[in-house]
Amino acid sequence: MFPIIGLSYFAAVSVPLIVYDLRERRLPNKLTLPGLTIAIVSLAATMQWSKFLIALGISGLLFLVGTLLSMRGWIGMGDVKLFAGLSMLLSWFSPALVWQATLWAFGIAGVFVLVGLLVKKMTARSTIALGPYLLIGFWVAITPAAYLSLGGAI
Repeated sequence: MFPIIGLSYFAAVSVPLIVYDLRERRLPNKLTLPGLTIAIVSLAATMQWSKFLIALGISGLLFLVGTLLSMRGWIGMGDVKLFAGLSMLLSWFSPALVWQATLWAFGIAGVFVLVGLLVKKMTARSTIALGPYLLIGFWVAITPAAYLSLGGAI
């Protein structure tokens, strides 16, 4: 039942994060860092150490890759911290969910960009707020998996 704590936190902050990122083009540490911390602590509390270590490893690796991408200016560090927390929860349920959520996020973002280019509201140099798409991808991927894994308790 401890994963529900992490899921509940991200459920509570998803809309504020989306609104903030769309308005400011940044994700505040006061919302992303607690999510990462809560994900780590709540999953460690399960004492399912093999699942926890896999989730921690995947999340850590993605944080490292995201930091390198951020250093190149391709994504923001808020996105990196958000995705580290989300990937921690995703990979605890199944490492494959990280890929699924990522594909959903970038697929939906790609459609948004394509439409923006077609209606000439965006150019090749335009940027988008990535946080909303990361959160949408997360919820699309995690909802059925969490429901089934937790026996319909959520």
